[in-house]
Amino acid sequence: MLEFIVDNFPVFLAVILVAMIPTLESKIALPLGLSYAVWGEGTLSPFLSFLCAYVGSMIPCIIVLLIVRKIKNKTSGFVQDKFLSRMQEKYRKKLEVLGGKGKTFYKLSALCFFVAVPLPLTGVYTGSLIAGLSNLKIWQSFIAIAIGELISCLVIFLLCTIFENSVGYILLVSLILVAVFVLFDLIFIFRKQHGRKHKKVIEIHEDDVFKVDFE
Repeated sequence: MLEFIVDNFPVFLAVILVAMIPTLESKIALPLGLSYAVWGEGTLSPFLSFLCAYVGSMIPCIIVLLIVRKIKNKTSGFVQDKFLSRMQEKYRKKLEVLGGKGKTFYKLSALCFFVAVPLPLTGVYTGSLIAGLSNLKIWQSFIAIAIGELISCLVIFLLCTIFENSVGYILLVSLILVAVFVLFDLIFIFRKQHGRKHKKVIEIHEDDVFKVDFE
């Protein structure tokens, strides 16, 4: 997908589109826009690459917030019940922080700093999903996520501009980190599902044994 976007869209639009992709977001889009190896003379200026990456990463935010909140507020339905149970279990600890006792400011600060960390699976998509599942107001969540993403973009921007000829390395490291995090996440999901199936098999076996003994 990344190669298709680079080959078929102008630089600024490619950066925006990459920033809109879950997991990639501005962590990949910003150094991509600055990469001379990819774009040659068409490379964006640091400011324009920063702007395109930030805008692109924030476009899905309000969409994810509204969709997740709408699903959360529905009272019945197999799809939303299954979705909610899985997401609430996956982000249980983070939801406990946002839903626990305490001032709203501290909850929003926690959300902001979670998004601000420029690592895979901590960006706008995950932050928006968690905020949508919480009881925080949508406009407050959007502002917290916007500030967190601004900090994340600034960190990546500084890394790309302070260290000379580092853009290519930052892009490569970011891609490797994304691949590693996604791989570990898939392994975790697979092991969890396998564990559930194994548990069900044991329960069925125990039920059969109990029936035999009872008879």
